[in-house]
Amino acid sequence: MALKDRLRQIKRSVKRNLGELKKIRNANKDTLYLSFGENCLTDNILSRYHIKSYSTPYSSGRSNIEYILQLEKNRFKDFLNTEYMNYAFVDNVKVVRLNLYKEISNEYADLHMNGFEFTHHDVIGDSKLRETFERRFQRLLNINKKLCIFYHSRYNQKTNEKMLIGHLKELKSLYEERTNMPVNVIMFTQVIIEDDAERRVTHDIENGIHVYKFHVKNIWGGTDQDIFWARCDDDLIKTMIEDVKKL
Repeated sequence: MALKDRLRQIKRSVKRNLGELKKIRNANKDTLYLSFGENCLTDNILSRYHIKSYSTPYSSGRSNIEYILQLEKNRFKDFLNTEYMNYAFVDNVKVVRLNLYKEISNEYADLHMNGFEFTHHDVIGDSKLRETFERRFQRLLNINKKLCIFYHSRYNQKTNEKMLIGHLKELKSLYEERTNMPVNVIMFTQVIIEDDAERRVTHDIENGIHVYKFHVKNIWGGTDQDIFWARCDDDLIKTMIEDVKKL
């Protein structure tokens, strides 16, 4: 093996082991930092800022707060029942969707209104993956620590923000009752601007929910990976993360 390839392999191994150590360290903290969607961007942000405690059922899929509330209130009944699942395609990529819990009254980004989506996991075809997701939701049902829930509201001008915050307040109350511990819900979203002079992040507390609005030029999506993963706005995201760590 060439020296260059060997060094690359060692670097990957070190990075992987450091990642596992960080997961163990974060899992033992008094406060859990968890992603509740709406898609995998939230989970990616928590990971790259090294505060992710562990994966939830929502971390790597597409959902919305109303799907989440239905699942939580029913304690994930039939969440992994393949009778209520089907395959669909997003940009020629096959995904699994759960169509049992899909009642909604608000408007969300189009891809988040088609039923709960297992974007990266074929839970129909792989029973081991169903076991993984069962462990994930059982962990949520047995939380006994202080909790910070991160929820990314995908940019959509039709979303009724007051209704959204009301649903997030309901989620907060549900987990406070379940855990008998303090729960902070952090909702972050975007306000699209044209002038760089307006670029900033704002923080308000609305009905007990921490609301961060990123006033930025690019919608987090598309083919440019720096924009897709919001790395283009990491300076502002860092501000939010540092704020939340003080809660």
